[in-house]
Amino acid sequence: MLRKVLELFAKNFKFSKFGFAKISPEIKNKRVFFEKISFKKNKDLLIKDKKDAGALKVQKEDLHKKYALYADLLLRSGYIKIAEELIGDKIYPYVVMHMLNNKKTKELIWHRDQYFHGKDFIGPKFKLYKLAIYLQDTNKDNGVTGFIPKFISPRFKNRYVDTIFAYLTSFLSIHPKLSIGEAVIFSGKVMHHRPRQKNNNLREAIIFSCTNNPNNLPNLKNDKKEFLNFFLKCKLDLGIN
Repeated sequence: MLRKVLELFAKNFKFSKFGFAKISPEIKNKRVFFEKISFKKNKDLLIKDKKDAGALKVQKEDLHKKYALYADLLLRSGYIKIAEELIGDKIYPYVVMHMLNNKKTKELIWHRDQYFHGKDFIGPKFKLYKLAIYLQDTNKDNGVTGFIPKFISPRFKNRYVDTIFAYLTSFLSIHPKLSIGEAVIFSGKVMHHRPRQKNNNLREAIIFSCTNNPNNLPNLKNDKKEFLNFFLKCKLDLGIN
């Protein structure tokens, strides 16, 4: 019951309270479009990532061929504009992952992408956001990302204690139901996980690591092969500030 109340609140409360939010852009013929950019029929281009619980990922050289398409999708379809309105900050994507999960993919345990472990800060030192676009209807049964709302998830300066506390409070977690083409934007500091799939439906998503200023990434900013430059060029071409 309490979890249902939290899910209702998540639709109305600010990103700053929950650490995540749903993005629902309007896209014409979205099922046809996302079918075209899917890798479901090109599984030979996927490699298993043992560090990511066995998720299947598109290799970087094949991803690179779609960089211009991904940048255009983010900007023309309004993902970036909506995300910036939700978080009250600018967004610059700099890393892309295109990945698929199936029944063989294990759970990705509860974790944060940025955290303190003792005196050490783990993860990027700048503001980090993740933006995940789902290529099919997705829910907890086929591996949608789940979150423990920020305001009920104290950060312990010990990754092990932090993880144990997450599992103890995971009954309060929220796993949003998403339609094809919908996305979630979340902070690198919010506790999240990817559950193991319970059905036979694949879960395919394009996940962008983002920051709030391209100057946070001086090395990437000057490399024309990096996604950040494809994004900045597309933004310039479309006349978006």
